[in-house]
Amino acid sequence: MARMPGATFHRVRNYTADGQQSVRGVVVHIMAGTLEGSQAWFNNATAQASSHFGTGKDGELRQWVDTADRAWAQSAGNRDWLSVENEGVGGDALTDAQITANARVLAWAHREYGVPLQLAKSPSDRGLGYHAMGGAAWGGHTSCPGPKIVAQLPTIVARAKALVANTQETPVADLTAKDVWLYKGKDETSDVYAYVRNTKAVVDDIKADVIRVGGQVAEQRTTLTAIFTLLKSVSDRLDALEAK
Repeated sequence: MARMPGATFHRVRNYTADGQQSVRGVVVHIMAGTLEGSQAWFNNATAQASSHFGTGKDGELRQWVDTADRAWAQSAGNRDWLSVENEGVGGDALTDAQITANARVLAWAHREYGVPLQLAKSPSDRGLGYHAMGGAAWGGHTSCPGPKIVAQLPTIVARAKALVANTQETPVADLTAKDVWLYKGKDETSDVYAYVRNTKAVVDDIKADVIRVGGQVAEQRTTLTAIFTLLKSVSDRLDALEAK
């Protein structure tokens, strides 16, 4: 079983249990719809479709299928590739928040499965790919996700590399409210981020949690579980502020 920390898990009904044969990389798709609409479709047995992950234009990241299970997103590519559906329609580019969300998935796949942080050019390659590259064997969806998004794939790879480097090199105690906010794929210029940045009590509370968990991580450097638990806790705090 593998569920990505930081992604909200909403299990859908369409998948093959324990069907993931390997993970060569991550395949980027466009939904031709909304996050909620796709989730409803993946819960429809007649759809015969699903995806491991989905992003909203605001950067929301959902996991619909455990990565031990096979999602039904790219036909012959399902057994060996993870999938990310992105909110939008054909011809759209990804928002900056969606680029970050896709980078988070790729960085996690790198840590979890050893997926190389590089572009994949064909189904026999490894790294970050896109639906159309699989041709007829992958369902013949030659317009998915579209040229604008394909042009953004190098940015996703670069951002994933930065996320991995930051995770490896930044001491837990040095994480700031800004790090946590950007981890969620939020805009640094957001009014809510400004509130968090400028509210000393909130920032001090976040830092206290970081330092507390940091002691646990120092003792078990082979796992990032404590860091992700912390980020989820801080994420909930930010969501509460955002709702005000």
